[in-house]
Amino acid sequence: MHIVILSDRLPPDEPGGAGRVAWQLGQGFVAAGQRVTFITSSPGPPCTEKRDGFTVHVLHSRYAERWRAWFGLFNPQTIWPLNRLLRQLRPDVVHAHNVHSHLSYHSLVIARHVGAATVFTAHDAMTVVYGKLTHFIDPARPEQCDGFNYRLPFGYNLRQMRLRWNPARNLSIRHTLRYYADARVAVSGELKTVLEANRQAPFEVVHNGIDPGRFDVPDAAIAVLRQRYKLEGRQVILFGGRLNRAKGDQQLLAALRRVRQAVPDVALLVLARSNTYLEQLLRDNSDLAGVIVPGGWLEGSELATAYRLAQAVALPSVCFETFGLTALEGMAAGAVPVVTCFGGPREVVTDGETGFVVNPYNTEALADRLTRLLTDEALRTRMATAGRARVEEHFTLQQQTEKMLAVSERAIARRRAGRSAQRSAPDS
Repeated sequence: MHIVILSDRLPPDEPGGAGRVAWQLGQGFVAAGQRVTFITSSPGPPCTEKRDGFTVHVLHSRYAERWRAWFGLFNPQTIWPLNRLLRQLRPDVVHAHNVHSHLSYHSLVIARHVGAATVFTAHDAMTVVYGKLTHFIDPARPEQCDGFNYRLPFGYNLRQMRLRWNPARNLSIRHTLRYYADARVAVSGELKTVLEANRQAPFEVVHNGIDPGRFDVPDAAIAVLRQRYKLEGRQVILFGGRLNRAKGDQQLLAALRRVRQAVPDVALLVLARSNTYLEQLLRDNSDLAGVIVPGGWLEGSELATAYRLAQAVALPSVCFETFGLTALEGMAAGAVPVVTCFGGPREVVTDGETGFVVNPYNTEALADRLTRLLTDEALRTRMATAGRARVEEHFTLQQQTEKMLAVSERAIARRRAGRSAQRSAPDS
């Protein structure tokens, strides 16, 4: 089977998020004996290159962000070269991941026209909203952890985007996914609920997966990285990704101040590219100087090592969190996660068994769970063991690959059945 994977960005241009998931899935497909080609985009000139043995076709796309609601539907910079490219490649199935900025949703239409089956994977709620999904969260109810109403209020997107709102956007996406996607996949059950609550066609769920063995790193490497960050003898909470308001920075820092009272040697290791926001955050919270440790962006074995030196992983998002890959990676490495109850992470973490699930607005509860993990070694060891077992049982890359191959085969069968029905239909 020849599989073409579409993603607006891929590693190293997008080392985290959906791009990395798509890249790892491609590796899983190849390990399962399939042929894989990637198509992505870049603001630079178009080219074809080799990345880790994969053929990657890079299409040019560059435009002002304010036009994304329009170019995300049909991007003339990528549509024509993509059409030519797919006609040359003649894939059996096209997997579209994040295409809502550059490759555009119209890529599914093109793939169908060239005879390929199509699979769309939603990694976020961008098929129904323009940014972060927060309307269902009430900060005044810090005890709330379920019973959320995901249906968007009337006029929500217009109020959020104002002049950047495109009245045809959601209708167009809904039409494209219903009639041009042979299969639709959501990476969590909560995301499936969000999309279907907002009138998208039905989705099936395939959770993201990882290779747990990648996190089995030698103790010497852990000691070296711990020394680099000057974390010897300290209890480490790891945060991976961009630390900002939506990701719960204020809630995490408020909890961290409480944790420090019980664990004076605590450190928050932030793994993110340096940015102005993080630098300003450090200046505004000078009382936490030395507690917050910027770690930069790590990849591969260094990232796995960073998880291994941590005792806990924090994911306190105050917006809808689609899946929670950092929680999964933490569990594989033996770092126990404390995650938001808003979205998919509660499907990854079993509360009280493999980690803790909290409402981040309840900063007292957030601090309590982190403190318990840092001070109770027996509890942490028990949860770490259970977390690794849960990853190996439910969230491996091999399992994700097998499920996505089954989705691909069903999509191909539907596509063939559709063509057969068209051929046998009587002339009107």
